Amino acid sequence: MSGKNMPTKYTLEIYEPNDDSCVAAVYSSDTPFMSVVKGEYINTSLFNMSAPQGILEVVSVEHIFWVIEGSHQTQKTCIRTKPAGNPF
Repeated sequence: MSGKNMPTKYTLEIYEPNDDSCVAAVYSSDTPFMSVVKGEYINTSLFNMSAPQGILEVVSVEHIFWVIEGSHQTQKTCIRTKPAGNPF
């Protein structure tokens, strides 16, 4: 099965502030997520974090693509963050 005919799975990982080895939240979907860009804010009220943060600021976005032959292709979006204090 070629990549064009395989289903695509989407994963969004949001990392704890200044630590891209610790995932604060992960979401999976069969449809694409809205785009996230540097400078946007993320409310963490439903995240499972080591220390409550409130609002995070996006500092970088990385996209990773891979294919599992005969099964599906994946687009993973990695969101790196920093504490935002109270930006509002």
